[in-house]
Amino acid sequence: MLSTFVIGLREGLEASLIVGIIAAFLASQERRDALRWVWIGVLAAAGVCAAVGITLHLVDQELPRQQQEGLETIIAVIAVAAVTWMIVWMKRHAPSLSRELKENTAAALATGSALGLIGMAFLAVLREGLETSVFLVAAFNASSDVAASALGAVLGLAVAVAIGFGIFKGGVRLNLTKFFKATGVLLAFVAAGLLSKALHTAHEAGWWNGLQHQALDLTGVIPDGTIRATLFTGLFGIDPQPTVGELGIWALYLVPVVAFVLAPTTSRTVARAAGEAAAAPATISNRARAGLVGGALVALLGTGALFASASGSSTGTGSKEVAITLSAAGCSPANLELAAGPTTFAVTNSGTADVTEFEVLDGSRILVEAENVAAGIERSVSVTLAPGTYETTCPGGTTAETGTLTVTGEAADTGAKSAEAKQAVADYRTFLEAQTVLLTKRVGTFTAAVKAGDVAGAKARYASAREPYERIEPVAEAFGDLDPKIDVRINDVANDDEFTGFHRIERELWQTGSTKGLGPIADQLLADVKDLEQRVRTIELEPAQIANGAVELLGEVSKSKITGEEDRYSHTDLVDFKANVEGAEEAYNVVSPILSSRDTALEQQIAPEFKAVYAALAPYARGDGFVSYTELTPADKRKLSAALNRLAEPLSEVPAKVVG
Repeated sequence: MLSTFVIGLREGLEASLIVGIIAAFLASQERRDALRWVWIGVLAAAGVCAAVGITLHLVDQELPRQQQEGLETIIAVIAVAAVTWMIVWMKRHAPSLSRELKENTAAALATGSALGLIGMAFLAVLREGLETSVFLVAAFNASSDVAASALGAVLGLAVAVAIGFGIFKGGVRLNLTKFFKATGVLLAFVAAGLLSKALHTAHEAGWWNGLQHQALDLTGVIPDGTIRATLFTGLFGIDPQPTVGELGIWALYLVPVVAFVLAPTTSRTVARAAGEAAAAPATISNRARAGLVGGALVALLGTGALFASASGSSTGTGSKEVAITLSAAGCSPANLELAAGPTTFAVTNSGTADVTEFEVLDGSRILVEAENVAAGIERSVSVTLAPGTYETTCPGGTTAETGTLTVTGEAADTGAKSAEAKQAVADYRTFLEAQTVLLTKRVGTFTAAVKAGDVAGAKARYASAREPYERIEPVAEAFGDLDPKIDVRINDVANDDEFTGFHRIERELWQTGSTKGLGPIADQLLADVKDLEQRVRTIELEPAQIANGAVELLGEVSKSKITGEEDRYSHTDLVDFKANVEGAEEAYNVVSPILSSRDTALEQQIAPEFKAVYAALAPYARGDGFVSYTELTPADKRKLSAALNRLAEPLSEVPAKVVG
């Protein structure tokens, strides 16, 4: 029972994971209509696999005894070969599985290919289902209690489906690398036992007659027919009285496979998997044009698939720390000369309310910034500086508002960056691109209602249109000209003619109840988010910048959501609040594998605090949205702020930990 439970769980979970990730991605893209094609693929593959399993069993039962033993030997060997290949494939692809699937689902959606979505689900379930069918038939043949073995398989598959459903609903997160490592060891024992059994059935079939004398007799320790004996056989995959040949082939298979599973994943292995994934979208896109999306997905799924010198001090993580002080005058020092490489800017406010930001600009792009640095506060931001000349700025300063940062030395070797760093950037880029696509879609619907004069419809769509933007706001702010046009507030502009974007439309919808004159504003908003969608595809990223973004998103909540000034006309601030936290969580999640190898204690501290923030928000949820922010009492706001601060404190330490 234990061995078939492991088989059902492991093989079933691979298929459930793939289908769950595809379904969750479609739901996030508001394409639930496409889910029916996924379920068609799943059901078709399940039917084929069931037919194969039943056929194998019936054929086996109809053969004479000696031929049955021969067929069982062949089935067992095929099962062992299948599981060995699967263990190797999953070790290489587990780190990038989610990203690969999302990229290729997006490619299928982009081409409008229902065949592509059916193919993804069909091939995922077919591959795992065929392996499961052969593997379970072999396990049943090796079992003395077919009923218990069948129950184990059913329970394993049920747990796998439940986990897959949890992933689809968003309530379950798995570290795939760790999960598949643990179950890989268990499967290695099961496969070794099947190989040992295959040698036994080969002897019964008359194919093998060597090494038949008994090697061990463990019946004194684990008497035959006892629960202990069943657990021993199920866990270790070997009979209590094995022959020399059976014990030998068991050990010869088990030792190298377990060593392979437990061996650390090398940077080369992960990088190769990431490289294959990066190449996959183009391949799928080309084949989709030819109507061959399904064929490409076979390969994807693995079936064939300032000039005061400031050298700074060390932070202890390979990053130098540079102290920046904000005052009414601006930045101090304003002009800096630094060596290239990982750098953490520790920004403190000496007591001014006029200067609360520090930025490093690369042309018009904000390379790194520390925002909301109030009096008595210190904020740290990290970045890997490349050689060149940059501008520093502390908006509002009277004499040292801007300065120059000169970076000397040689650029870091990007090829030397860890596989985890490359993976983090790739995963976050996928997230960014998906969010900007969703943003364009929702803003298109929102602005269409505005232009049609549908005030009620525009109001209903306003909050949801903003969600994708709020999840990626720090990246949008990096493009200094776009964020002011899209998300500027009335108090940040000199006159009404400069007031554009979301909040200009919000004001008219809720204050005047009219869309008169908003047509050009709506057109410009849609054009700006389309521009953003294109720009994020080429933006350069690194883990520290991603982690900085997570910190900035929580700063946005503290600065403008808790105060209620963000959506001051519609009072939909809690929708933005949650979206900011979701964006921060995604940014943190992609860099957490790097953090895990550098500061496990910090990593373990942060995840529960994200859950606590969501729990603090939950009482105010109403359907897909939240109550009006005006309904919150000062005590309610203090509770939210406290939960946010408990998360912000440890999260602020992450950028310096993952830089470089």
